[in-house]
Amino acid sequence: MARARWTLLAVVAALAIGVTGCGSGESGTTVRKIAFVAPYGDNEPDWTLRAQEVVREFPRYLGIRVDTVDASQTSDIRGALAQVSHERNQLVIAHDGRYAAAAEAVAGETKVPELVWGEGTSARRGLVGHITVQDKEAGYMAGIVAAHAAITRRLAVIVLADGSAWDTATWNRMAGGFAAGAHSVDPTEQVKYVQVGQNGSATVEEVHDVALRLLKSGSQMIFTLGGRSTLGALRAVEQQQGENQFISVIGDKSAFNRENYVLESVMYEFKPAFEQAIEDLRRGRFGKHPYELTLRNRGVYILPTGRTPLDAYEAAIAAQRKIERGQLRVPETSTSEAVQALLAGQTPQG
Repeated sequence: MARARWTLLAVVAALAIGVTGCGSGESGTTVRKIAFVAPYGDNEPDWTLRAQEVVREFPRYLGIRVDTVDASQTSDIRGALAQVSHERNQLVIAHDGRYAAAAEAVAGETKVPELVWGEGTSARRGLVGHITVQDKEAGYMAGIVAAHAAITRRLAVIVLADGSAWDTATWNRMAGGFAAGAHSVDPTEQVKYVQVGQNGSATVEEVHDVALRLLKSGSQMIFTLGGRSTLGALRAVEQQQGENQFISVIGDKSAFNRENYVLESVMYEFKPAFEQAIEDLRRGRFGKHPYELTLRNRGVYILPTGRTPLDAYEAAIAAQRKIERGQLRVPETSTSEAVQALLAGQTPQG
């Protein structure tokens, strides 16, 4: 079983004695033990939980021991990653976009492979694998559902700048896809966009207040993208009540509200990326391609709730089929400016 623990980080160099690197060579690596380093309470509620549910099963069906580390208990993430790299792990999963740069540096120093989030530029072959998400396409599907369901024909998107630069770009791509999907249903659909926070900050109170203002101005559906403060928007929807609904990301937020105010969720399933990385490490192919969460492999998908109209969900699935066949392209909006340009009817620069 996975061993949960956190150790005060001290002099990491002292741990290096007697440890050898284990980068993925052409002959592959025997994977017996890996480390899962995650932010636990320091991120969106389902971010760690859903990933931990995946790695918890690895001892049973992959024969791999998993050491889990709560990195929210330290301010020295590089030290945390270095420590587990010196504990005879064949792979370290750095499960947060904010950890990517530190993880890439540690992989270069320790020669222990690291699986990170984002499209990093590391050229360390066999040492760094990058997880990417089919984000804008999932956002497009969510926008279709919201446009079909909205009585007021008014939608809103809140993007939280509370993670890494890659996280914010991911949320903006999803926000742009959401707007494009909504406008594919009704070009006159009103979509308001707000980015909250800067330099990694976005509080629950800020998100709550922004969402409440949007609801009071007529927006019915609130799509909120980011970390743990997203629940501030759900609280605002609960407070305002009526036909207002919340659209979540990563996991199903129905458990976080007393009544059913969740229209749909854009779900992440981490299993395809984690398992492919381990398989590639065993075969000597680790890091030679991105580890993608896609609509096709159900790494990302739309989860309907009791509030989701059947015709809305079916329309989203029809769009998914077109996306998978290459018949539908979703605009790229990796910045706040690009999303705003899209909403203004301009050509987005992503």
